[in-house]
Amino acid sequence: MFLPLKALFRKGGTAPSILAIALLVAILASITSVVNHVNSQTQTLSKLRGTGETFLLMSNNSTSLTNSKVSTELIQILNENDAFKYILPQKIFTATMITISNNYTVQVTGVNTTTFFQVRHAYVNGSFADGMQANVGEILARIASIHNTDKIGIAYEDKTITVEVAGIIQTRTQSDSELIVPMNVANLLTEDNSKVSIIEFAIKANGNEEIRHINELLPADVKIVVTQQTQTFVQDLNNQTLYFLSLWSIPVYAVVTATAYMITARLTIESSYELTMLKALGAKRTQIFKLILVVTFIITSLGTIVGIAIGVAGAQIISTTLQWAWKGIQITPFLEIQQTTQIILFALTASVLGCIYPAIKATRKTYAELQL
Repeated sequence: MFLPLKALFRKGGTAPSILAIALLVAILASITSVVNHVNSQTQTLSKLRGTGETFLLMSNNSTSLTNSKVSTELIQILNENDAFKYILPQKIFTATMITISNNYTVQVTGVNTTTFFQVRHAYVNGSFADGMQANVGEILARIASIHNTDKIGIAYEDKTITVEVAGIIQTRTQSDSELIVPMNVANLLTEDNSKVSIIEFAIKANGNEEIRHINELLPADVKIVVTQQTQTFVQDLNNQTLYFLSLWSIPVYAVVTATAYMITARLTIESSYELTMLKALGAKRTQIFKLILVVTFIITSLGTIVGIAIGVAGAQIISTTLQWAWKGIQITPFLEIQQTTQIILFALTASVLGCIYPAIKATRKTYAELQL
């Protein structure tokens, strides 16, 4: 078996055949590795802590949290009611964070930091911000390379101040990508102490009845919004992505099958002399069939392994280049072991299916029909 295999592999089309399979598998491997990164991020997002039974008090005409304006007088109205677990005014706006290396557009939240982080069950590497200090979300800190005690600038409109980083916070909420400052810092930047963006609160019991009662006390230009959970949406998005990848891989494996067919057909034509000699030496049809099958199997195996390496390495090189060019991009393509095994098995199965017909056709030729 070794000598016939060696003779067939010496044909000039072996390397191009391996490369053709490798490029097809590389496309699938690279896409899968990038999708894995996206799925890992969505799974992390789906595990974020929900805000629970919380409500937001915001202006009626607002389209986002940053353009909502609520009078601070409403805080006193709410404080007169003992039905709340907590009441948390927040001033939210978009500003420029100035570091030594770069400037970043960030969302700033001015709040009572102690209550805010207790409600979010936050882990703080450092301490809660107080005075002219700030807490930086761990995602934002990683992107901007910020550490405790660093000095950063915050610019809003024509006002710029400098604060010290008191701690890096982890809340597993959107706050991990934000800059959290005490309310006095937010008021200093916006120069407006009479308005906040939203008032977040939670009800102890009988939520619907209490909400109706609160609505009766509120002015007409204010609305109550129930916070929504993102877990179901994120999980559905993840499932749809995996479903799309599964469907998208079908035509790739179909092309692998067609490629294997062409490789085997070319192999039987170019190796007609060798096959004729084997026939003359008494080789049976099953032996010829197994020989062709083994050659195709080896070519596909090598092409698949090379393709996986090219695909993952190429995706990682591109992601590294993007991270170098754009600091905010963080992409880490990867393939799991079971996915690598699955790609190899499916590619081999597709190649075997593609080579069966031309292999059978070659074995059915008689000695007289084979070309010398």
